[in-house]
Amino acid sequence: MRTLAFLLPAVFAFAAEPEYYPFSINQDAVQGAPDFSFLNHPLTAADRLFVRNGHFYRVGPDVLPNTADDERVRLFGVNLAFSANFPNAADAERVAKRLRRLGVNLVRLHHMDTQPDQNPTNAASLLTTGPYPTINVNSAALLKNFIRALAAEGVYVNLNLHVGYTFRPTIDGVPSMTPAIPNQSKPLHIFYPRMVELQQEFTRLAIDALELQESPSLAMVEISNEDSLLWEWQVTALDNFQQGPYLDQLTAQWNSYLRGRYTFTEDLRKAWQPAVDTGPQVLGRNWVAELHTTARANLRVTDAPEGQLLDVEFVRGGDTIIIKQTGFSLTQGRTYTAEVEMRADLPEDVSRPVYWDVKQDVSPWRSQTGMNIGVSNRWQRFTMQVRASFSMDGIGRFGLSIENVGANVQIRGASLREAGEIGLRANESLTGANVALVRTTEYSARTRTRDFLDFLVETDRSYLNRMLTTVREKTGELTPVAGTQIGFGGLMTIDSHRDLDYHDNHFYVDHYNFPNVQWDGRDWRIRDNSTSGGGLSAILSMAASRVGGKPFTVSEYNQPWPNQQAAEIDPLVSIAGAFQDWDSVMHFAYSHSRNWDDGVPNGFNINGDWTKWIGFGQSAWLFRSGAVSTANATLDLPVSRADREQATVERRNGGIVPFLNSTRGYQALAAVEHAVRLADAAGDLPVESTAAKSGVVRSDTDEFTYDAPAKLFLLHSKYAAGLIGVMGREEKQAGPLKLRLADSARGFSGVLLTPADQLPLAESRRLLLSVPGQTLRTQPGTNTPQRLINYPGNSDWWTLQPQPGINKPSGDMNGGQRPTFLERVECFVSLDVAATRATVYPLDGSGVRLPALSPDHAMLQGSVLTLHLQAEGQQYSPWYEIVLE
Repeated sequence: MRTLAFLLPAVFAFAAEPEYYPFSINQDAVQGAPDFSFLNHPLTAADRLFVRNGHFYRVGPDVLPNTADDERVRLFGVNLAFSANFPNAADAERVAKRLRRLGVNLVRLHHMDTQPDQNPTNAASLLTTGPYPTINVNSAALLKNFIRALAAEGVYVNLNLHVGYTFRPTIDGVPSMTPAIPNQSKPLHIFYPRMVELQQEFTRLAIDALELQESPSLAMVEISNEDSLLWEWQVTALDNFQQGPYLDQLTAQWNSYLRGRYTFTEDLRKAWQPAVDTGPQVLGRNWVAELHTTARANLRVTDAPEGQLLDVEFVRGGDTIIIKQTGFSLTQGRTYTAEVEMRADLPEDVSRPVYWDVKQDVSPWRSQTGMNIGVSNRWQRFTMQVRASFSMDGIGRFGLSIENVGANVQIRGASLREAGEIGLRANESLTGANVALVRTTEYSARTRTRDFLDFLVETDRSYLNRMLTTVREKTGELTPVAGTQIGFGGLMTIDSHRDLDYHDNHFYVDHYNFPNVQWDGRDWRIRDNSTSGGGLSAILSMAASRVGGKPFTVSEYNQPWPNQQAAEIDPLVSIAGAFQDWDSVMHFAYSHSRNWDDGVPNGFNINGDWTKWIGFGQSAWLFRSGAVSTANATLDLPVSRADREQATVERRNGGIVPFLNSTRGYQALAAVEHAVRLADAAGDLPVESTAAKSGVVRSDTDEFTYDAPAKLFLLHSKYAAGLIGVMGREEKQAGPLKLRLADSARGFSGVLLTPADQLPLAESRRLLLSVPGQTLRTQPGTNTPQRLINYPGNSDWWTLQPQPGINKPSGDMNGGQRPTFLERVECFVSLDVAATRATVYPLDGSGVRLPALSPDHAMLQGSVLTLHLQAEGQQYSPWYEIVLE
């Protein structure tokens, strides 16, 4: 078969130039070994889900919860987004069958509210552009039919409520904001009463329209995607929305909370007594302009009694321009307040970004903190809290990067002082109901901050509980309900979600970056990172965010195309999820549109991304079947209310692992050895979770091994074997499977071996061996792959080769041209088998057997089957069926 070779980014030093061969999958015809339909059965009343003993169970034939016939269920899912939730009647059944073949038993219905249909016949949203919530009956009919088709194939649905809808003041009867209601209304939809009431009505109407009352199809409900007041406060965004009626409303709720906690103003003043006074100015007067390469600017400093005025004449951009002061000191553990006033010679209503940070002015230039600020033609004062995580002795830098302003800039009032705590201000009182909200950028008395965080917890909780009550009214008491994701609130979501049924989280490896315009499909870039090559950090972070006593799901994860190592993500998530005893994982996404047959990789979608498709069914089987055992030991990680408050004050959000590491010595690799979960308790971490880990780490089930220095993950369970990560050129072994990559291969492996007859590997007579590589599309105007190239001006960012004639830096992220190509991964495999005869069939894009490999490429000698796969002259394929007799 003809292959195409060219230079792609060498992720590893020994990487060869990859070769590619044409390959695609006929999803509607997949059969045989790659067909995992057997995992599902049509849903009936016996399959209704509920929560029992911290996991999901089906009620069983007696249709009653908490009885002897209840059965544990794990859910392996995909997301559908936007119009993909509403397949036409002709497509609903075949899409449902596709998902069943992949081993999928859950679909997350996502982004149904984000882009309401102006023309209801488009049926691309559950809403129309009428006053919210106006249900699009056309969309509801299509989705209702699709849910029936999914149920017939044994696939549940996860109903998402608020994901992306942005309230419209003139249409929905809510107050306006300057400049506009924030995107997706976040976080106003959490605390503004009318918005909450309208969401409750949407919930009622949606459940009725989709006929999900008491439905066995409804696996779960998610209330609000990726937002909470706790999250907004930690990322300093809550300060931005404190204006007009929304400020009045949240302030009123805050003062009501305080009146319920304190009887008299003097009680409040005493409780909030500051313990630290404001310190002296740390900055001196030695301002300089740091100019990189071709950038040019002139700095003039004028001294005045009220302070220094800095005039910066912008001459030329093209690189970094930092106006900085250096040479000061900060003490580790102390909190400082940084302030500055700025304006620029810009047109009215134009704002440009300036990056402001406090950091070392010497190598390695470690940063204490930093933030982007928007500069306009009006003087504005900016404030930033600096919590010194390390000391700086005469090497501090207070810097303002102004190159993106593109105009003359004026700066005054720069200050850096040890922060004095803010208590109850002289003009504030409970009777006046005028106690101000606590801004993220101020340094408050400890009790003031603690009270405010508790207020945010209870406000988040109030919203979630009102929505929970509405769901319960329509679907009954059994339906599991979650709030938002732990990563969007952090450890205090344990408190705000204490009345919800389960916890959820999200993660991505190598998410798209948009350097100019968000979601510009022709101007994007990736790092081409690896999960196994990155210490499994993203997956181990998920493990440490699981809360004991409740089901845990990961409703979004991906390592998006065209990442070269993306074949690793689904097997690794499935193995980790089964070992950690998670309850559901949901790949983001299967599709974002109804282009079911475009057959090319695009964006986050697995539809057309054959790299992931090839091993997806095997991953589903690993997670759902018990092929990977749950850990023998589960380590409880105690986090007290004080711990949770500390993490929130430090604005850790989803950074639970770094918080536990810095405060308690937690080692993330402990989650390779044992299962871990958070516990609402005080106490020390288990010694097994703090012991230093280096070199090779092995699970306590002895079913997998992670060699962190070598960046290689080995699966060697009774039922499956795999080698995932950097292989080099040496032979490596995982259980009965040995693998050596040929010199023609790039050096990365996603090889996975599973039984096609569900027997242990040592007893199996039919095996499925997958050898996936990267998927690419055709470069328009050629018959060759559209390849990865460096993003312009960068050596460590990558993008797709742009289409000829289009003056943009990237190939289209959202669509492309057939045919598709797979990376050739030539390799040598040795397999210990109990057989006297072995036949190895490459499989085509439908899973149908191609002519068997010749004896030169498939040789059985004694109990060892030796294979040379994707060798010159073979029919190239990414998967093989091995038949033993």
